[in-house]
Amino acid sequence: MKPTKEVLDKAYQLAYEYEATRGSCSQCVLAALQDTIGGVDEKIFQAAQGLTGGTVSCGSGTCGALAGGVVMIGIKVGRTRKEFDNLIKNRKVVEVGQKLADRFLDTYKGITCAEVQTAEMGRAFNLMNDKDHAEFTALGGHSEKCASVAGNAAKWTIELLAEEGLL
Repeated sequence: MKPTKEVLDKAYQLAYEYEATRGSCSQCVLAALQDTIGGVDEKIFQAAQGLTGGTVSCGSGTCGALAGGVVMIGIKVGRTRKEFDNLIKNRKVVEVGQKLADRFLDTYKGITCAEVQTAEMGRAFNLMNDKDHAEFTALGGHSEKCASVAGNAAKWTIELLAEEGLL
């Protein structure tokens, strides 16, 4: 099923708004996906909070918006505990997840929080440092920059799931 433009626009807008007003980019992407295509349970949503800001806001890990999208891909094609010994099943989440990572690489020239911040804001910020976090916020880090990244991640995730016949 090909998603409608309205579903893609809604996913983008919801992720954007959630990041701008609530933060935790990984959860913002998942919330937007839950609100548009469903499939995210409360425990997964809760667990994803630690993936924010390059994993626990350290900045050097994977962008939380990308991580949120990959979690959704895992929900759709990841192996279950019963399939834990199935290495082939493990490859599908990597295959589809790589396509999402490729969109980040094409758009932001990287997949880490720091690389995405640099692409969007000219430099990376240490979100655990009060001065850096204040500057990040003043420059529209949450309200605009990361909000657009979260919006793209939600939209791209739906597009990729549709391309794979997973919607």
